[in-house]
Amino acid sequence: MNILFQLSGSIACYKACTVVSRLVQAGHTVQCVATESALKFIGAATLEGLSGRALLTETFAPGRWMEHIELNRWADISVLCPATANRLNKMASGVADDLLGNLWLTHDFAKPLFVAPAMNTRMWTHPVTQESVQKLESLGVTILRPDAGNLACGDVGEGRLMEPDAILRAILA
Repeated sequence: MNILFQLSGSIACYKACTVVSRLVQAGHTVQCVATESALKFIGAATLEGLSGRALLTETFAPGRWMEHIELNRWADISVLCPATANRLNKMASGVADDLLGNLWLTHDFAKPLFVAPAMNTRMWTHPVTQESVQKLESLGVTILRPDAGNLACGDVGEGRLMEPDAILRAILA
């Protein structure tokens, strides 16, 4: 199976690496796409080493100006993990100011899109974020709701990225 795996900027990117690794080990072809913010938390070399493919980050990379369309044609499923509050709210508003945004606006709704949010509890429970989640679900996006527990900021509450094994079970079901 061809899996388009997208990462937005969160400390939870380290858990997403486990998901990428396990998907590849299970025999799937995984193409990673990351925002600049995601690359503040993990390096391109990590994602390339785990996936065995060049990391994509730019909307208009030389020779790849149609990449957002081609990737959605190629992918059997798409995963956004982790999804920040910023990313969820951009998606719900149709903002396409980077490669992930353009991928979202060219998504083929005949194919599954799984979104695994990770953020602070107050960001997760914010009315705008919850409205965005509801809108995305109404469009057919599968939201892999965050767990409750210890958060990177020291708070305890809902917003923690779902555990890698649970993400794997959900997207491979």
